[in-house]
Amino acid sequence: MSEDIKTFQPFNNIGLCFSGGGYRATFYALGIVSYLDNVSYNGISLLSSVKALSSVSGGTLLAVAYAKAVQEDDYDFKAFFKTFYNTFTPKNDKLLENAIAKLEDNTVWKNNPHKKRSLINAFALAYAEMPVFKGSFQHFENKVIKQLEQVCFNATDFSFGLTYRFQNRGYFGNNPLYRNYQKEVNALRNDVQLGDVIASSSCFPVGFEPLVFPDDYFENQDSQAYKNLKGLDRFIDGVGIMDGGIADNQGIGSMMLINERMGDGLDLIMVNDVGSYKMKPWQQDTSRTGKSSTVKMVVNKILQYFTIKPLYVIILFVGVLLVLFNSMSVFGPEPYTGLYIVGSIVLGFGVLLTVFGLVASVVKTSILGRLKRVFKENVPEPLLDDILTFQKLDISLVQRMLTDRLTSAMTMINDVFLKQMRRLNYDLFYSKPRLKNRRITTTVYKLNGQETPYNKGKGYNKDIKPHPSKSLQSVGLTASKTPTTLWWDQTDIAKNRMETLIACGQFTACYELMDYILELKKDEKSGIADFTELDKLYEALEKDWKTFNKSPLWLVDELK
Repeated sequence: MSEDIKTFQPFNNIGLCFSGGGYRATFYALGIVSYLDNVSYNGISLLSSVKALSSVSGGTLLAVAYAKAVQEDDYDFKAFFKTFYNTFTPKNDKLLENAIAKLEDNTVWKNNPHKKRSLINAFALAYAEMPVFKGSFQHFENKVIKQLEQVCFNATDFSFGLTYRFQNRGYFGNNPLYRNYQKEVNALRNDVQLGDVIASSSCFPVGFEPLVFPDDYFENQDSQAYKNLKGLDRFIDGVGIMDGGIADNQGIGSMMLINERMGDGLDLIMVNDVGSYKMKPWQQDTSRTGKSSTVKMVVNKILQYFTIKPLYVIILFVGVLLVLFNSMSVFGPEPYTGLYIVGSIVLGFGVLLTVFGLVASVVKTSILGRLKRVFKENVPEPLLDDILTFQKLDISLVQRMLTDRLTSAMTMINDVFLKQMRRLNYDLFYSKPRLKNRRITTTVYKLNGQETPYNKGKGYNKDIKPHPSKSLQSVGLTASKTPTTLWWDQTDIAKNRMETLIACGQFTACYELMDYILELKKDEKSGIADFTELDKLYEALEKDWKTFNKSPLWLVDELK
């Protein structure tokens, strides 16, 4: 028997991964930690045995708040739960409202000149003001860290396309952005605000723009430490930092690095995932095309408005004549005041149109000249004739072609690419022999009663009794259908999605822990000689499982 198996003690050292997925991820994660606090192994709650966190996007909201709370001298999980819960209930949740207000307020940006005015920076400032997130990364830099030993909040850099890790052990960032710049980065890492960490991890593509490191992160840009970092070639133009889900939406890669750094490694890694195998299939634009007008005709028609037209000159000329003839008493024995007014209006309108046409004509000539130069510089000569033939195509056909390209590109970015990365990361996670008997995956859709394209039936363990009840499956289905947002809409409120997500995390954790123990007991090579404590834990889990099936929200009701 290998030494690795001899030292294996289930539940002694636990690592938790929290996936991205907006509030769906945040409150599913809250359900996970709240259930781990509810059950014990060897007289210690499973949550107290959590030594490492790795989080992404929406999961980072819970991870940062929990990791920060654990360090407080008066930490109590139930008090933390109530504080976090009350902060985000639909009637109290002001995150989106505050962020929009900051974006619109000129004073905010005058007071924070180091930050570029953008929606994601507005969210960062809103996070930083919330008591559950207030503070800097200094919270996690203590030599003796309470309970949690390692934390990692994941984003993605837009210089190398790698995971960018805000972590208290190992490199801060990633190899290309840290290896040769440790001194400069470490001089500033503790000054990074937790609000900026959360914003970096959660600014999903299209919905937000990247933050720029170090420009958006440090208020005192006159400090020598900031100047030293900003003067480096890697950072002189800034590094775009964005959603952690782009590279790894489950935080698996970072947790596996943590596992390697922890000597004997973690006894159990729980990946808690609200991502889904499902995606809305892409559908082509089926609108009919006709012979309405070619691209060239439409463009020429638009360009006609950006020139001086004879009508503009005629109106100007008529206005001048009206004023002139009226002053010469051509229309009567003396000038008429009314004609002066009418003539002045016509004259002013003519001048306005003529000036507009003149300016527009100059601008059009300048822009078209610039576009032609760009076109010639960037389009290979052999392709010029092919591209120019697009001018002959019907405008409705071009519209359909552009629509198909745009919608398929959006599907690729938001669904296909993320799901492929998800599969690759899980393949990595489950391919490591050393992690045998040391891994659990909980998914938000596991117990929603729906069959998947990848499994026959619903994939439930037949040895776990009772089977999921209709009411439990209904709560799971409501939770799994929560959209990826950082706010509650009226549908979310009507369906009580905040509480169903928390409950889903709780009863899914209970179920998967039972399944894990049953599989351990079947494995003759697990290295566990005495199952006494595991049997006690299973009995407690089974008791809770029966209660969840009768009343899926019972633990939420107790804690809130």
